[in-house]
Amino acid sequence: MRKTTLWAVAAGIITLLLVLSLGVFKLVSSFHVTAAGRSQPQSSPAMAQPASVDPGAPLDNHPAPNFTLTNQFGQTVSLSDLRGKVVVMGFVNGAGNTVSPLMAVIMRNVRYDLGSHSSAVQFVAVNANPVATAVPSVYHWSQTYHMLHVWQFLTGSSSTLQTIWHHYFMQTNVIRGSLINHTPGVFVISPQGRESWVYLNSASPSDAAIGAQVHNILEHVIPLLPHHPSVGIPPARQLAFYPATLGPTGGVNRSFHLSAIMPGGASGSVTVGSGTPVRLIDFFATWCPDCQEEMPTLARLQEWHGSHPAFPQVVGVDLRMSQSSTSQVVAYANKLHLSFPIALDDHGNVADSYGVSGIPTQVLVSSAGNILWYHEGLISWTDLMQQIRTHLPRAG
Repeated sequence: MRKTTLWAVAAGIITLLLVLSLGVFKLVSSFHVTAAGRSQPQSSPAMAQPASVDPGAPLDNHPAPNFTLTNQFGQTVSLSDLRGKVVVMGFVNGAGNTVSPLMAVIMRNVRYDLGSHSSAVQFVAVNANPVATAVPSVYHWSQTYHMLHVWQFLTGSSSTLQTIWHHYFMQTNVIRGSLINHTPGVFVISPQGRESWVYLNSASPSDAAIGAQVHNILEHVIPLLPHHPSVGIPPARQLAFYPATLGPTGGVNRSFHLSAIMPGGASGSVTVGSGTPVRLIDFFATWCPDCQEEMPTLARLQEWHGSHPAFPQVVGVDLRMSQSSTSQVVAYANKLHLSFPIALDDHGNVADSYGVSGIPTQVLVSSAGNILWYHEGLISWTDLMQQIRTHLPRAG
C-alpha cells in the first residue's frame, strides 16, 4: 500500500531530522574537491551505502497525485504537464541552507551524469516551507544554489502546499520565523505519471553520502527513460558540502607557475603573477557540471581579449586532487574546444593558497600576484564583464 510504505519510510527519521536540523543550521552549500577514488567500474551495479543514506522504497506505480503550483518564473505548472518525462521531485525548503542545498547538489549531478538523456528528465522542487512561499523567494533560492534553469521550483499558498504535503505524506514543522524542518522526500515518477520510488535525502554532508544518493537516483531513473537507452552509471565522485568562504583578499603575493595543457592539447606551462599581465584564473574540475556550464563564458572572455587586450586572458586551474588523469583533462579541453591554457594543480597547493572551498571559483589576479576580485559559483557573461570593469578600471 502506498500510504503504508510512505509512512514507514518517513516516520523513522522525523525525530532525527528535528535534532539534525538545528545541528547543521549554519552550513551552506558548495562543491569542494577532495582526494578522489575512481576505481569503480562504469556499470557499478552495487555500491556500499553509508548508514546515513536511505535506500528508499518502491511505490508500486501508483498514480502520483496531481497538483498545480507556480514556478520560480511566475508560470503556472501542473504535475500532469510533465507527462512524457521522468520526474525527479524533491520537497525543498525555499529558505533552507542545510538539507535542501544538498538536494540541489545531488540533482545537478544526476542531470550532468545523464548527459544527452537529461532532456528526458524533469527536475522538480516543491516548496516545503509554509512561511517563505513567495515566488521571489524560490527564484532567489534557485539562483543562489545554481538551480535557476535546472529545475521547476514550485510554490503556492501555505494552504495549497499543505494539501500537497498531505497527499505525498510529507511533514513540516516551523521552528521559528522561516526556520523549519521537514521530511526531505525525493520521488521518482515515471513518464506515465506513476510513482516508482521514494527516498529521504540525507542530512550528511559526507562525500560518501552525496555520491551514494546520486548513484541511487540514477539507478531508478535510467530504467524509466524512453526507449530504454543504455546509460552507464559513472563511478561515484568525491562531492562534499562545505561552508562557503569569501576567499582571501589583501596584498599577499599568490603568484604561481604550473605545468599546463595548452590549447590544442600540447604540454606546456603557465605563470600567473610574477610580472605577467592581469589574468582571470578559474578553478574547476572536469567532473563538475557547473564548471562545464560556465566554460562558454570563459571562452568568450578569452576571445574578447583578442580584440580588447586591456581585458585579462583566462587561465583554467584543474584541481588535480579530484582528477589525476592528464589524458582526461586533455580530452575535456579538446571536447569543449577551450582556447585558454589549463594549469595542473597536482597537489592542490595553488587552490589552498587561494582559499578555494567550492568550484567553480573565479579570481582576477594582478601582475604582482594579488587578488583583485574573487567569486565562487557560476557567473553570467554580463556579471563577469561588470566585475572586470569594476576591478580593472583601465578595461573600458
